Amino acid sequence: MAQNYSLLDRINKLIESGNLELPVFSAIALSLQDLASNDTLNAEEIERLITSDQAVAAEVLRMANSPFYGGLSTISTIRNAIVRLGLRQIHRLILLASQRAEYQARDRELGRILQQLWNHSSMTALGAQWIAERIQAKAIGEICFIGGLLHDIGQLVILRAIDEIKSGSETEEVISHSLIKEVMVAAHSQVGYNLMCHWNLPEIYQRIALNHHVDDFDSADMPLTIVRLANEATKKLGISLDPDNSIVLASTPEAHALKISDITLAELEIMLEDYLSETEPVSG
Repeated sequence: MAQNYSLLDRINKLIESGNLELPVFSAIALSLQDLASNDTLNAEEIERLITSDQAVAAEVLRMANSPFYGGLSTISTIRNAIVRLGLRQIHRLILLASQRAEYQARDRELGRILQQLWNHSSMTALGAQWIAERIQAKAIGEICFIGGLLHDIGQLVILRAIDEIKSGSETEEVISHSLIKEVMVAAHSQVGYNLMCHWNLPEIYQRIALNHHVDDFDSADMPLTIVRLANEATKKLGISLDPDNSIVLASTPEAHALKISDITLAELEIMLEDYLSETEPVSG
């Protein structure tokens, strides 16, 4: 364990030094958050924001044309994508598109892990949104989506710190996969919570980052409970750095607290599998 704590100490010192480039919300995402919080979302403003970033525009068009959204005709303009999906869903897709760029590393192995982490985080976000809507809690759908997207942000920070440590070493430093996993399991919730505070995000996101793994959680905290259930669903399906296909969703305390039926839970699994297969980009 001494090696474990040594690596964790190095990660914490790097974060505290200010020399680590921490993940950030993109300018587009921040602008959208401001618009959404003031209930001033409108098609013209969102279209302008999307078209100001080629990568975000391409991602929105790609997802808008996914069979997941049930469209029969090809969408070729941002305006038509907004019409098909609606302002709120477009907002969520932009958050996904803008955050995806943060999940990169110089080290090839860390890059592979970050791709898995991205799949897990994005699927947890979509799963949490879907659950909120199915249990007639649509009013907190946005919170659940963002909470799901950011719940494991601490793992992203740790992996980015390890990437910095490896790239800054004069000789190629070997850090085992098992050690990386130990450190992430031990520290990612606290690291994520600290980043939420650094971002000055609402307390609900701080609670989700800190408490999404604790055994004794507040089941009356609906956004937290929904994100935890979505997290369990992705783990069961193998969309996780810590997959566990033995999970029975209907037996989880989260499913009991939310009073979700077995049929709805089965539909959740199908939705997640379908979305991942339809929207995962083809590697070039």
